[in-house]
Amino acid sequence: MILAAVIPTLISMMISYVMTTGSMKERAVTENQNLLYQGSLNLENDLEELDRSSLIVYSDPEFFRSLTYSQEDIRASGRQSATLQTIAQSVNDIMQVYLYIPSRQESSLYAQGVVKKGTGYPLYKDTPDLENQSLQFQTPHPIHTYGFQLSHSYQPEHKVFTLYRSIERVPSTEQLGILAIDVDLTFFSRISSQLYQPDHEQLYIMNEDGMVLYSGNESVIGSRAEQSWAGRVLDSGGGQGHFEMNKHIYLYEPIAAPSGSWTIVKEIPSSYLLQSADKAALINILLLAFSLILIIGASIWVSVYVTKPIRGLVGLMSQVRSGNMTVDVQSDRKDEIGILHRRFSSMMDTINNLILREYKLKLANSNNQLRALQAQVNPHFMNNALQTIGTLALEHNMKRIYSLISALARMMRYSMYNTDKPVTLATELKHVEDYIELQKERFENQFHILYDVKDSTRELLIPKMLIQPLVENFFKHGMDPLSDQNVIGIRSGWHSGSALEITVENNGRSMPEPALMKLQDKLKEIEALDIEQLEVFEEGTSDSEGGIGLLNTLTRLKLFYRGEAGFRVDNVAEGGFRVTMRMYTGGERIESIDRG
Repeated sequence: MILAAVIPTLISMMISYVMTTGSMKERAVTENQNLLYQGSLNLENDLEELDRSSLIVYSDPEFFRSLTYSQEDIRASGRQSATLQTIAQSVNDIMQVYLYIPSRQESSLYAQGVVKKGTGYPLYKDTPDLENQSLQFQTPHPIHTYGFQLSHSYQPEHKVFTLYRSIERVPSTEQLGILAIDVDLTFFSRISSQLYQPDHEQLYIMNEDGMVLYSGNESVIGSRAEQSWAGRVLDSGGGQGHFEMNKHIYLYEPIAAPSGSWTIVKEIPSSYLLQSADKAALINILLLAFSLILIIGASIWVSVYVTKPIRGLVGLMSQVRSGNMTVDVQSDRKDEIGILHRRFSSMMDTINNLILREYKLKLANSNNQLRALQAQVNPHFMNNALQTIGTLALEHNMKRIYSLISALARMMRYSMYNTDKPVTLATELKHVEDYIELQKERFENQFHILYDVKDSTRELLIPKMLIQPLVENFFKHGMDPLSDQNVIGIRSGWHSGSALEITVENNGRSMPEPALMKLQDKLKEIEALDIEQLEVFEEGTSDSEGGIGLLNTLTRLKLFYRGEAGFRVDNVAEGGFRVTMRMYTGGERIESIDRG
């Protein structure tokens, strides 16, 4: 027994440790690669936004013309100051914006909320050569003031990176000015801090030359990455990947910067990834030693103290199996055998209680069926009562009241009987007309309804209660009660010769965009379900939505037409809401409705 327990356990521990470490590395690589990919996308979006902010100089004609005038021109100077302020406020992390006009040696600096101007200033010495490349990023460096005196001095260790753009007279390459945008390193840290654990991991953002633009280790920011792994990353050709070196795992992901290709690198110690596996291995060894002691003692104890009571318990189980459900399962033992006796006794009590409960459930079900039969009397009673009231109104020459009551009675009969059977489009439209008749009395002349129904579609079978709930939604959500120009339109026709298309449209209130997008996404999810999944979905939603919700309408359409149906909701450009349904009735297979 000892050998049978120890040898498989040791082999299992070794295999488990090897497989666990390998699996943990693979999972960690996959998760971190996805995390770096998302981080690179976010950084690319921020860099594109920063690049767009520098392109404001080309989208502002007045600013472009002001470059040909001296700062002494108040209008030109004001236009330049306003543009610099706009650029500085376009991205939260921009510290200052510098503009230099070489032809007149004029400088402008927007910093600390004010614009400084000067004439006769030479171009700042650290400005890169923009002759062959109109856009460049300068690696992180201590922030400077471009020769201006500011009201508040910057901290010497405060670092920024700078975007330089040459302002050229398009389409020529004549340089009109140089724009420099100093960006705080929080531009990187805001996203990068979410990509690694500073206590255990390290993160680097490098350009194509191996210069570190950002890192959790501030001492290497602005310098070249000299570590051995950096050369391997730069030699990878700008793709994504990972490798293991010096007991560390390195993952890298390219970043498409406006002026070149950058790379984000994450360094993870292997010991940090495998610390849980090592801890699990140690725990397994301790458990194995403890198990050996227990196995030796249990082997002796089981053979002497356990076998006989277990045989007695097996005998009691045999009696239950033969049908004796009242066996006496009592034991005074305090050990596991006693627990088995008590659990078996509890199980017998539970079985007996379940038998009694099942009997009560059957009785309750019979009572509920009786109540359901009694409840069916109520709709018939209401229908007969309405007919009686209508007859009385007609006897007193109140034709309008009789007309309204008759419409209401027809609606009740339509909704009460054969709800699962299809009806013709003409029958459904007659039900809509009865509903509109009642609403006209309520809202008088506040709305109009327009029908454009092709005669060839009137006898086609459609699911019952398909159009009226869509019209009802207009009175619930879309109608303007202060207007008398509310219009509802119902159209039917053919699409591609074989697809019945029904449109319900109004000019009322449109659905808010967030709610519309959420509804469209949910409709897409339903369209992707197969028939069996749709049946489950319908059973789970019809009760809560009363069978008239938009989601339920799509479900009913796809079930009725066995998936050959499309459903589209959108806002009308001039105001209002539109629902378009397309059903396959024969001929060529229809395609899903374009969602625009």
